[in-house]
Amino acid sequence: MKIRYILLLVVGVTFIGCSAKKNDSEKKMEIMAAKKDSAAADLSKLNFAYRYDYSCGMPVSAGVSDTATYKGKLYGFCSPECKADFLSKPEEYISKK
Repeated sequence: MKIRYILLLVVGVTFIGCSAKKNDSEKKMEIMAAKKDSAAADLSKLNFAYRYDYSCGMPVSAGVSDTATYKGKLYGFCSPECKADFLSKPEEYISKK
């Protein structure tokens, strides 16, 4: 009989501990989403040197996830990959436009 109570207690404590961890992870996800939203809002207010992502051609107004400054001008990119591609050969991209 005592063994049942002990097992019930252990299962109850384990369940409560797991649900507390879930709440912590949900809070972390909400904080990360809020940071991402505020960062995107801040990027939308910037004045870019060109209206399109040099690498893929996507309009900067559709969304910017990364930026780079080259020769004193600010360029917006839809992804870190597009930024890296641009920075590998910036003069080539700029001369095409």
